[in-house]
Amino acid sequence: MNSTDILNKIKKLAEEEDEKARKVDAILSLVAEDIYYGNSDLEFLEIDNARNPHIACAVDGSKYQLDVGDFSLIIARAVKVKGIYGEKGKRIPPDIKEDVKLEDNYYGEDKVGKDAILLMLTLETEILSSCSDCNVVFIDGPIIDPPTYDDNDEDLKKFHEVRKLTISTSDKIIGIVKRFAQRFLINKLINDGYAQLIEARESYIVQNLFLKLRQKFEDYKNPRFLGWISWDSIFSSNYTTDLAGLGKAYKKYNIKLYSGYFQQNAISPVARIDVLSPDNNKVAYIATWSYPGITEVTILNKLADDISNVSKAEAEAYLNLLISARKTLPMMRKA
Repeated sequence: MNSTDILNKIKKLAEEEDEKARKVDAILSLVAEDIYYGNSDLEFLEIDNARNPHIACAVDGSKYQLDVGDFSLIIARAVKVKGIYGEKGKRIPPDIKEDVKLEDNYYGEDKVGKDAILLMLTLETEILSSCSDCNVVFIDGPIIDPPTYDDNDEDLKKFHEVRKLTISTSDKIIGIVKRFAQRFLINKLINDGYAQLIEARESYIVQNLFLKLRQKFEDYKNPRFLGWISWDSIFSSNYTTDLAGLGKAYKKYNIKLYSGYFQQNAISPVARIDVLSPDNNKVAYIATWSYPGITEVTILNKLADDISNVSKAEAEAYLNLLISARKTLPMMRKA
């Protein structure tokens, strides 16, 4: 294939993608019309700040993996950041709860990667269980976030049992999902008759639908919410293969979940919101602590994300300590 053929092929692909985008855009205009005129069970709501004094907490975790010689070092950290909303407005007192765990792993690359995620989520779940002093708890990511679901893996089974118990006993947990790995809204719209969206991307659909709805409602500055979507309605219908793993986990957890979408203002990213019961008052908590333009949505989640981050320098310091300790062990045994 010569350069002219390659250029023609690229031009054809661009034309096909442009045509596909125009079709999706036309469908989204119809969806926006249905929502605007109340012909959909999805509502596009303006959200006010929460009025009641409350304590909001954000929980987040991170991991860092280093492969050196014959072993891998996994470092996981989880934090809880507390915010107080009262007569004097919003305060974030310096009482951050933090926990760190180290784990060295001698198994294969896939096992190490899974163990790293599992260690981080386990640490997050332990901190979640310490949030009895919070009226609402924001977590980074979905409420059900299985690294994988393998019935033959005892460690995973134990983790899911603990996380299920922690989640099912607390209706105040709100998942804030920044990345659209699962196509919840698209599956909802497909089930509502918009089958042409089967090959669309969730992030594109969400952002562009919010833009069209803000244009319809002539509102570009206020917090807006689109919802609710019942997980039961999704997983009791035909759904795309990208939801298969999560559907299996959802059935195993055997709890009710609902999702919607939140945007602080027109220039802010949209996030998916997961809750155990569809309550617009929970979205008001998010609006209270939201901040324009940040992907973490709330300032509490932003702080938790920053604090929980394990830097390369920290990871290397832990590694040097571990290497030093391993070298001294033979000397101690001889002594």
